[in-house]
Amino acid sequence: MSRKSAPSAGTARDDSDGGDVGLELPRPMAVVATAMVAAMLEFGSRTGLSAALAEGPSQAAELAEATGGDARLAEEWLRGMVAAGLAAHDGSRYAWLPEVRPYIGGMMDVGPGVALFGALTRSVPQVAEAYRAGGAFADVWYPRELADAMQRMSAQWTKVILPDVWLPAVPGLTDTLRGGGRVAEIGCASGETLETLAAAFPRITADGFDLDERLTSAGNARLADRGLAGRVTLSPLDATTALNGEYDLIVALSVLHDVSDLPRLLRAAASALRPGGTLLVVESPPLTGPAAAMLLATSVLYCVPATAARGGQALGTMGLTPDVLVPMAADAGLAPVTTLPAVHPLVSAYAFGKAGARPPGDAEPGETAREEQAVPDHLPRVGRLRLAGRAVQLAARVAAASLHIVSMWVLDRLVSGKVKAQARGTRRLVLHLEGMGPTYVKFGQMLASRADLFPAHVTARLAALHDDVTPMGAGEFARQLARAVRQEPRLSRLKVMDRCIGSGSIACVYEALDADGRPLAVKLQREGVAESMSIDLTLLTALTRVAERLPAAGGAPMADLVGYMSRALYGQIDFFREAAYLRRLATNLARYDEIIVPRLHEEYTCATALVTDLVPGLTDGAPAGVDPATGDRVAARVLDAVGSMIFKDGFVHCDLHPGNIYIRSDGTVVILDAGYCVEMPEAVQHALRDFFINLALRNGVRCGEIMYDSAFPGGPPARHTAADRRAFAGEIAELVRTATEPGGRFDMTDFGPRVFESQNRFGVHPPADFAFPLMSLMIVEGTLRRWWPDLQIPAAAGVG
Repeated sequence: MSRKSAPSAGTARDDSDGGDVGLELPRPMAVVATAMVAAMLEFGSRTGLSAALAEGPSQAAELAEATGGDARLAEEWLRGMVAAGLAAHDGSRYAWLPEVRPYIGGMMDVGPGVALFGALTRSVPQVAEAYRAGGAFADVWYPRELADAMQRMSAQWTKVILPDVWLPAVPGLTDTLRGGGRVAEIGCASGETLETLAAAFPRITADGFDLDERLTSAGNARLADRGLAGRVTLSPLDATTALNGEYDLIVALSVLHDVSDLPRLLRAAASALRPGGTLLVVESPPLTGPAAAMLLATSVLYCVPATAARGGQALGTMGLTPDVLVPMAADAGLAPVTTLPAVHPLVSAYAFGKAGARPPGDAEPGETAREEQAVPDHLPRVGRLRLAGRAVQLAARVAAASLHIVSMWVLDRLVSGKVKAQARGTRRLVLHLEGMGPTYVKFGQMLASRADLFPAHVTARLAALHDDVTPMGAGEFARQLARAVRQEPRLSRLKVMDRCIGSGSIACVYEALDADGRPLAVKLQREGVAESMSIDLTLLTALTRVAERLPAAGGAPMADLVGYMSRALYGQIDFFREAAYLRRLATNLARYDEIIVPRLHEEYTCATALVTDLVPGLTDGAPAGVDPATGDRVAARVLDAVGSMIFKDGFVHCDLHPGNIYIRSDGTVVILDAGYCVEMPEAVQHALRDFFINLALRNGVRCGEIMYDSAFPGGPPARHTAADRRAFAGEIAELVRTATEPGGRFDMTDFGPRVFESQNRFGVHPPADFAFPLMSLMIVEGTLRRWWPDLQIPAAAGVG
């Protein structure tokens, strides 16, 4: 095309939201155009233009100077990126579009992919000849740059995801490797993965096996230069016969589909694993459409012909989907030990162990099942007349309370001024919530942590509901203690003082002494709390079901969320269940030296009384004597523990308000009251873990896809199209981008509600199992920010 006939750079695209799409090409020509764009991306990667443009908006001459190249070529390349819909031009400068920037540099960089595309494209003539000569084409005949591109693609996972995400997701594995485990890699290439692991775990020793002697020789030389020759050894051998001894970890990153005899190799790996050892496999998930076409191109141009040249069964790039790999592993004596986070739509990771072996730290099957149960799946039945009567009673109470609060606020405002009016008004609000019953006290406790929604004087007063609800009177205390002694006579051995040291909506806590004078805490259930909560929670659920049918609800499954919350709240009256939860919480958090869960005394515990150690040094309000640096460390530890509950244990303490979490002056954290815990379904746990990992990686599109797919596990409704999924993911990506700007402060109490707004707008409502932990994180973050307003909170604390 002549310079004269080409459109000017300033008119190619002058906006940043898509602009003129230009001539619509027939599908075959569009495919060719896409391939040409890939070639342009490879050009940008090789010349440094892509990375330079990622630094910020630039003119062609500026990019050329920064990269040491020709300005005219840079200008034409930039115009090509604009025409491809990847960049924008405002008439002066060029810039990557926001949705493109995450894929230029970093873990999601497309650079290795376009390098692979280039190497495969240059191999087409030789592979086409091989097609007519039996279909085999040996590795040594491919250009060296193909192996380099593959290694660069693997490095995207091994540098961050393998040591920081996948390995920590396997119970006990990182502890083993820190202590000096033994590692092997199948298809190690030049050993970059093992080098990464050797740096992350300085005590391990590692063996790598790869059939390409060029790669292993170069890798051994590099490892020797870096002082790793004694710890990491690469051998040009088939891992099927070379795996020897016992390994704590064997990794196979996107190579098993290329091996000659996979069943035999899997058997060798199973034999080489130590009890409790892990085989970590990365392969392609089931895909369709352009993503599948891209992988199948790799299969045609490399995987199938290279495997055929080794005399093996040509599975192809997509030949080891879960329905093939898992049964094949089972035949070899391997079984999945956990589900690893999904961090990219083109990659699936699996963790296998010897069939029947227990991961380190796991309980025997059934050890906890006898003690623990999930949130009850229903509330007790309540008659309609009782519900109607309670509804009328509440309506009257709310009306009277509103009139009282507003009228007295006006009077106080006129007589005493605004400040006193606010203080007295919020105090009256709290008193009226108390009068409505324990259910509404619980909701008030949740709102107390939402400093983002309410003024400080409101949240401060609501915070009194955490541990300062009006305690039981002397008569009620005596009756409930006598009732508990009837249920568990050994309680009579304790000297229970009638001085209340903690008062909540469901129970009050009293100090006691055992026969040896040791201080204990006795939690006594209030009278009539079970009946009161069952009525109010059933009523709330019923009213919500009516409300969600209204147009303003936008189709949100509010009743699902409220019902889930109601069942969890009602479960708090079961002290046997809470005792089991307390044991489990203490076990799960034992790995944190700075976190204390009071020891349970089961011999005294019964249906209406729960007895634990009395932990000294607990004070209300902000932790006294804790300096800012210690505060940041303590808060980080709390968030890491909560993240671990959600992302690793699947068992979450959902009520970490200031009445249940305390920071002592020495910086230790005390967590109380495990009644409000929930067991997360495994699928939801994995989805949440994947969501927060991608949030930390700023992969917002993947975050949106996870939320969308979680909302429609059986497939989206007919009214939704693929465009709706893309649009929702795009909006979530923008929220992630703004919430996780480098140098900024991630704020869950701001991010969470904005996500919920997007869900409502698109009619994408993940189940309560997914939404509820997000709300719990907002509560604990709100609690921590009440103490340390300037707290810096990472986007995915506890995930790794």
